[in-house]
Amino acid sequence: MVFVTAVGLLAAASCAYYIAALLVVWRHGRDQPGTPTEPRSQPGISILKPARGAGADLVDLLRSHAAQDYPDFEILVGIGDDDSPARAAVRKVQAHFPRTRIQLVDCPAPAGGCNGKVEALLELARRASKPVWVLSDADIEVPSGYLASLSAELQAPNTGMVTCLYRAEPDASLLTRLEACRINTEFPSQVLLAKRLQGLRFGLGSSMALRAETLASVGGFPALHNVIGDDYHLGARIAAEGLSVRLSSTPVSTRLSRGTTWRHCWRRQLRWSRTIRKQRPLGHFSLALTFAVPWSVLALLTEPGTLWPLAAAALSLRLLAGGSAARLVRAQGSSRSLWLVPAADLCAAAVWLCSLFGNEVWWNGRRLRLGPHGRIVS
Repeated sequence: MVFVTAVGLLAAASCAYYIAALLVVWRHGRDQPGTPTEPRSQPGISILKPARGAGADLVDLLRSHAAQDYPDFEILVGIGDDDSPARAAVRKVQAHFPRTRIQLVDCPAPAGGCNGKVEALLELARRASKPVWVLSDADIEVPSGYLASLSAELQAPNTGMVTCLYRAEPDASLLTRLEACRINTEFPSQVLLAKRLQGLRFGLGSSMALRAETLASVGGFPALHNVIGDDYHLGARIAAEGLSVRLSSTPVSTRLSRGTTWRHCWRRQLRWSRTIRKQRPLGHFSLALTFAVPWSVLALLTEPGTLWPLAAAALSLRLLAGGSAARLVRAQGSSRSLWLVPAADLCAAAVWLCSLFGNEVWWNGRRLRLGPHGRIVS
């Protein structure tokens, strides 16, 4: 009886969560300006892009950054000594955009106990020449008005950082479609709910725009050298200084790697979940509310005669909220992918359960052990 009651309460809590998710997505969409904000000025922008071990799509992804409708910007791409495909990709884009400053930067192999991405950013920062910096992950593709939008939004009063929601673009494989389904239908709601409840106090690695002087005032990249989830910590440091972290009206997209294996996908999802657990334990615990499908299945298995209306409501709200979130980030074909939600949620619940135990994660072929607050121990 106690178990049945617990399952019923969790299904009810999940219903409440997705009602809230529907509301925040609707409000966010309503509050977005109909036309892009015009910047008061257009300061120079340095795009810092660590791309060690980047995938086969790097040429197209870099092209989207180089083709920006913005008067003054440069792109600095950090790669490793053994990144021959990435080096060739950068050379190809340089040849295609000869008037755009695209600099290839060799970055040292990451040392033990440190964040390899931050080490690359340190190297890129030494060569950045513009007053505004945009940090962008290697797998991100952007629209042509991306820099103009970020520049205008960064000029809003008291703004320390502008960060972007993102959608995932899968290939034809079931694995990447499952991963994209979970990201597109769930992640935007989580970010917007966090923003509504406590304000945005973190960045998203998809894109973060900030002034170089703001970064210096919060300790710069050296302050992030020994933590995982540098985007979260950077946003938290800026918010702690009394500056606002603003969510851009321009979503970007991440291409899920071609040829991704189930093992690689599992490790990536487990790294994200364990990182959240270390950084925001309460937020990690509250992810249990997002598992409407598992709670609905348990409700139907334990007490179908009594709990089926609750299970049906939870599943319906999950699909409604998921569809709204996917449309918000402009995920193409989102309505045709909703049938994958049950399987995607069951996989996410399995990852979450495993993330409760253990402190090790895999990142770019390196095994890292995490301490409190996401500090890299070894």
